[in-house]
Amino acid sequence: MNETGNFDFYIHLIWLFVIFITLLMLILCYLFLSMRRSVERESKSLVFSHLMIKGIETERRRISRELHDNILPQIRDLEVSNQIRSMCMELIPPDFSKLSLNNALVDLCGKFADRTGIECVYSIGENLSFTAINSENQLHLYRMVQEAFTNIEKHSKASKAALVARQTSSGILICISDDGIGITPAPQASALQTANEEGLGLRGIHQRAAIIGAKLDFISESGNGLMVRIEI
Repeated sequence: MNETGNFDFYIHLIWLFVIFITLLMLILCYLFLSMRRSVERESKSLVFSHLMIKGIETERRRISRELHDNILPQIRDLEVSNQIRSMCMELIPPDFSKLSLNNALVDLCGKFADRTGIECVYSIGENLSFTAINSENQLHLYRMVQEAFTNIEKHSKASKAALVARQTSSGILICISDDGIGITPAPQASALQTANEEGLGLRGIHQRAAIIGAKLDFISESGNGLMVRIEI
């Protein structure tokens, strides 16, 4: 009886072990499939963002050509004419085959200060080089900085702004900051929250950062300004 009882016990133990392993395998399969679906959704989201931003850049160029070729020749008022020229220059991206991103960022700071009256200082490292980054990703970086300045102009109520760009041991760091009202609460990575709390401009920064694989941080306290930190 003891041997029979021990045999039955071991049989039950083996069945419990088999059931446990089966459940474990099912859980692992579920987690794997969930992870794969999540990666696929993220990949599709990035592809969609890339196509959308590419469409926006194409539309920027079209509008700029329309303003420059058809609207500008009909304008006789000098001030309005200069404003349209300025808009055309903002819409058309720099030609990074002729102009370095370093110089384009300096030019961006100057134009921002002239346009808004907000004091803008910049500090760009002497050893900073963007040559390892292709022209498309350089454009993404340029637009991210441009959008950060636009956000300062429209929403920050700042009197000062700053741009810092540095070569680091791990890559390139760009920070755009202001002394304005900041953002409350601090931005989160959720695209929906970003759209609701920050507006489409900063959402575009999130999308471009995801496309080029940059680490993006928004450092903000209410009343103490906002820093946009881009690391690539």
